[in-house]
Amino acid sequence: MQIKSIEIEPLDLELQTALTVAYGSYPVLNYALIKVHSDEGIIGLGEASPDTEVTGETQASVIEALRAAAAFLPGMDPFNIEEIINLCLEKIPASPSAVAAIDMALYDLMGKHLDLPVYQLLGGKAREGIGLYPVIPLDEPQEMAANSLKFAQMGLTTMKVKLGTDPTEDLRRLEAIRDAAGGGIKLRLDINQGWKDAPTTLEAIGSLKGFNIEYIEQPVKDTDLEGLARVSAGTEIPIMADESCHNAADVFKIACMKAADLINIKLMKCGGIYQACKAQAVAEAAGLPCILGSMGESTIGSMAGVHLVTAKSALTACEAIGPLFINNDPAEGFLVDMTTFQALPSDVAGLGVQLK
Repeated sequence: MQIKSIEIEPLDLELQTALTVAYGSYPVLNYALIKVHSDEGIIGLGEASPDTEVTGETQASVIEALRAAAAFLPGMDPFNIEEIINLCLEKIPASPSAVAAIDMALYDLMGKHLDLPVYQLLGGKAREGIGLYPVIPLDEPQEMAANSLKFAQMGLTTMKVKLGTDPTEDLRRLEAIRDAAGGGIKLRLDINQGWKDAPTTLEAIGSLKGFNIEYIEQPVKDTDLEGLARVSAGTEIPIMADESCHNAADVFKIACMKAADLINIKLMKCGGIYQACKAQAVAEAAGLPCILGSMGESTIGSMAGVHLVTAKSALTACEAIGPLFINNDPAEGFLVDMTTFQALPSDVAGLGVQLK
């Protein structure tokens, strides 16, 4: 089987509610969709989900990178994933989400060719499902409290909370959430670099007694690994690296510096499933638990993540909730048990998704 051609089109995902974080608000996610055609008539689907603040890309730059890849990938065997991904990293090095789109499309092609779901290409089924958890966007305290109450009434006991403005205002947000949802709710605080440095972060953490906090994610600037290490050493609350950690090399550096206790692996940061497996393996060897994060991907990118988590038991959580909050998802096939709020793997060949 050989790659014959690649189709590229913009993908503008409209959200039910704007996703607001410390560095911006996103009512629409400007992404890209690709279709990789094989000489056998099989089509592999992929999605690029750039974020200027995380991957350094825009929709326009991703489409440009994918067009460049469309010129050198035809004729290659999609099963030569190592060769292809290395070539992409060499020729379009500043576009990890474009590489991720190519990567998942290749896995979709391989799975369809072999009539196997992607998780079977990654080690088989290590679990039957993976628990999801809701994300509460950054907003006024009363709005965040209302969101948390809604999720608590659904029986959900773990929530990610977006913070990262003024620590005093963030404290008011947490107090409102605790008053609305109850003190037993486990909170995963995502600061998105908003507390900026170690002194500010450690002072903010000092005011968090009385909250049921599972971990704090990326409180300092992404380039400040020394500051992240200082925070990790200065609190008993586990610290997670997100924007500071893109690939296996970053995981290794974080482990050597003891800069974080946990790692957030995202397909869009590292360049897809193949590279995520490398990052996860380094983290596992270093004793750093990992979650599989999300950039708000549609069903295509989300199911790529679900297949990875299904095959890798060391990935302890999954944030693939984008399809639940997108008004115009281009695909179908996202499987979720709403009674248990678990994402389920698809046994359909490839990613198990189809365009609408």
